[in-house]
Amino acid sequence: MTGLLYLPNVTPAESALLRKKGEIIRILPAMLILASASPARQELLREAGFRFRVLPAHVPELKGRGRTLGETVLENARRKARPVARRNTGEWVLAADTMIEFEGRIYGKPGDRKEGVELLYRMGGKEHRLATGVVLRRGKRILERVVESRVMIRPLDRKTLRKHVTRPQRFAGGYSVREKNDPVVEKVEGSWTNVVGLPMEVVAPLLVRLLA
Repeated sequence: MTGLLYLPNVTPAESALLRKKGEIIRILPAMLILASASPARQELLREAGFRFRVLPAHVPELKGRGRTLGETVLENARRKARPVARRNTGEWVLAADTMIEFEGRIYGKPGDRKEGVELLYRMGGKEHRLATGVVLRRGKRILERVVESRVMIRPLDRKTLRKHVTRPQRFAGGYSVREKNDPVVEKVEGSWTNVVGLPMEVVAPLLVRLLA
């Protein structure tokens, strides 16, 4: 044995050649690019054990006019993935977009704190839909998914909401969720991590298969 090699992208032919030379090969997962600056998405990927680098895509996002919730988030995720994938053709790019639909209207991130608190006040005690569009792209290979969850906001007054919600303009619908006993979110049906920022029940198996 002449040594231990760590190779992130070795082909079967190269692997066979190195084995003939007496090398021990351990294939590491390929690197992933996350086209998002979201701390929540980064944390979810790290907790799942994935290696990645962050290259946020700054592109105009659709607001949902003339499209369904699922169509809107998927098109926004495509728009985020496209320019990053074109500049990094040999790596998988992960892009995602999350929005909500309440009383027939699609909402992204509120413009300011006042707008966010008012939306949460109106949603209190009522169910709304939250959807995340996910795009994985490398070169011409593209995988797309849309995951939907149903969320119930607690019926809180504006003063209480202002106490708990300090930066709603960072999140779709004006809220984020981090723990099961969340002070603002009362109930989640479907993927919990989808509401956190990325539906890992869907994303993790895809990444394991694509990056292995």
